[in-house]
Amino acid sequence: MEGGDASLPFFFTTGRKGAAMKRTVTLLLTFAAIVLLFAACARTPEEKTERMVKHIAHELDLNDNQKAQLNKIKDEFLARRPEMVKNRDAGFAEGVALMKSDRVDEAKLAALREKALAGTNDMVGFLFAKFTEFHDLLTPEQRAKAAEMMTKYHEDHRH
Repeated sequence: MEGGDASLPFFFTTGRKGAAMKRTVTLLLTFAAIVLLFAACARTPEEKTERMVKHIAHELDLNDNQKAQLNKIKDEFLARRPEMVKNRDAGFAEGVALMKSDRVDEAKLAALREKALAGTNDMVGFLFAKFTEFHDLLTPEQRAKAAEMMTKYHEDHRH
């Protein structure tokens, strides 16, 4: 037998075929490990939000009262999330139904647009109110640091 021990599995042989197979198995195992690593790093929206709140609290050196208020804002946002998801999915389903139809029903399209705008306006109003609450709980130094963080985030995530 060329380049290998008959008692070893085929991918541990030392011939050319064995070396190629060993590389293939190594690549597949590496790929599987990477996929599992990324799957393990996946976070729910709640976990992402909690991580963001902890990061903000750490970076701005928030006191306990400020942390409690920031967590209240986070909880209020998360409480609205299921309704946002439901509305997004319903709007998407309506859009798909319109696309499948022979002709676009202009009245249905206008109603879909109005629903989407109403939801957007509601969320923007909510976010601006929470922005104001967050601003008001910070010291001038913390607001300056928050502005720096916002600018850096914007620069890092611009496309």
